[in-house]
Amino acid sequence: MIDKKLQELFSTPTGLESEIDIAGTTFFSSDKLKNNFILALQKSSKAKVVAPQLETLVHKGIIIPCYKSKNVFSFIKHKLSKDPNKHVLAFYSVDKKKVIVLIDNSTSIFGTSSNNTLSSTTMHECMHLVAGMNLSKFIQVFKPYLQEYYSSFFEDYFMLTTKPNMNDLITFLSRYEKNGYSYANRDLANYFKFITNNFKDLTKLDEKDFLTRAQLYIVAAKLFIVNMQSLFRNAAKFSMLFTSLNRAYRQSFGKKNKYTTPIQETITLSEVACVLAEMKPQDPVIKKLFNIIT
Repeated sequence: MIDKKLQELFSTPTGLESEIDIAGTTFFSSDKLKNNFILALQKSSKAKVVAPQLETLVHKGIIIPCYKSKNVFSFIKHKLSKDPNKHVLAFYSVDKKKVIVLIDNSTSIFGTSSNNTLSSTTMHECMHLVAGMNLSKFIQVFKPYLQEYYSSFFEDYFMLTTKPNMNDLITFLSRYEKNGYSYANRDLANYFKFITNNFKDLTKLDEKDFLTRAQLYIVAAKLFIVNMQSLFRNAAKFSMLFTSLNRAYRQSFGKKNKYTTPIQETITLSEVACVLAEMKPQDPVIKKLFNIIT
């Protein structure tokens, strides 16, 4: 089966060597692990179109499959787990310009995940990588998609009388994309000013309701940066925002976003490409984006 379980593919982590240190944590890998990772991607229907590009990125050391621990006993205990909530965990390191895919950690393990889950998660993080490595080219290639998504979102969320042009928003957010979530309060204040200046004369809402939605938008963006737990504890307060961010995917790309809780889109342009890579991995633009870095 293309989507078969990976228990046999990723064997006990022997012969591991220190691969990379990130924020004081050492991650371990090996040639065998990397080869098996590539094999899993090649067997995935999700990664079929970009499997050669993914393989190149692994060989270049830009995508790194890692174990977080060299403790074999700990790994075996994880491998025997039947917890269906354990999934592949990956992240993009802004500082290192690498995608790290964790094989053995406290929240995930390949042994309970399919080739498609592995591929989908890896491709998601690679979209952040593309923007981080070559932002100008990323925007050049992906701009029509960004225009469509954000114009649909803002039209819905602020009840605009017309679909707005998003060139200025894309330029505004692109200032922060390459440096990760480095928003200061003054940046968020400028963001609020940008939103009110661009949309207040286009909305069907009265001034009070419009400003309330704008404030909630900025507060949610800030909480995403500084306190995710608080954001989700107060999720009901931001339900209208989440709904509009999700609805924009269906309106723009014709499919429901089943992969993420939408919020990162408020501050990170590449998140739209991340979701599209999971939602429609065969879309020609995904291959174009991978070609930027391979």
